[in-house]
Amino acid sequence: MKKILFLTLLPLQALASSNISNNFSYIGFGYQSTNYSSTSLSPYFNGKYSNDEKKTLGGLYIDLNANIAKNIFIDGYADFSTRFSSNVDVWKTGLGYALYLSPQSSIPVSCGWKKYHSESDYASSYSEGSTYCKVGIKTQIANHWILDTSYQHEFLDEPKNTLGLKNVFQFGSVFGLVAGFKYAKRTESEVTYQLGLQFSFH
Repeated sequence: MKKILFLTLLPLQALASSNISNNFSYIGFGYQSTNYSSTSLSPYFNGKYSNDEKKTLGGLYIDLNANIAKNIFIDGYADFSTRFSSNVDVWKTGLGYALYLSPQSSIPVSCGWKKYHSESDYASSYSEGSTYCKVGIKTQIANHWILDTSYQHEFLDEPKNTLGLKNVFQFGSVFGLVAGFKYAKRTESEVTYQLGLQFSFH
C-alpha cells in the first residue's frame, strides 16, 4: 500500500519541483540575436545613422530578478549586441509587484529605468534613457514547462513597445533552459531571439 501511494505522489512531486511560476528570484544568461528592419536603428543614434537594409546584431544577455518580499521583487536586465561596425547596449532596473500569485500562475508588473548606449563607425556614440513599465503572465503550461508572456512600454521620445514570449524548460526547482522571442516596434520592427540558461533560487 505504501508503494502504491508513493508511486501515485511521484508525478505531483515532479510538478512541484519544476514549478517556478511564482518564484521571482533567478538569474538567466545566454546569447541573443536581434534583427533590425530597415531604418529601425535610426532613433538609437539620434537620427545620425540609419541602416538602409535589415541588420542583425548579436551578443550576450543577462536577466536578473530577486524577491525582496512575498509579492515584491527587483527587475534587472542587460544585453550587449554588436556587429563589427555598430553596437547597441542596454540595461534596466526596476521594482515589481505580483498582482496575482499561485503555484500555477502569476501576474507580475514592474516599472523602472532603462538606458541605451549605442556606438557606430558611421556616427558618434549616443546614450538615452527613460522610464518603462511592464506587465506579464507566468503560467505552468505543463510539467517542466513555464511560459512567460509580457508587454513592455518605454517612455522614450520615440516610444518603444515590446511583446515578449519566454519558454523556460525546467529540470527541478533550480536549473532551466530558456528559449525566448521578442517583437518590438519603435519606428520600425525589431525581432529578437534568445537561447540561454536560467537558475532559480528560493
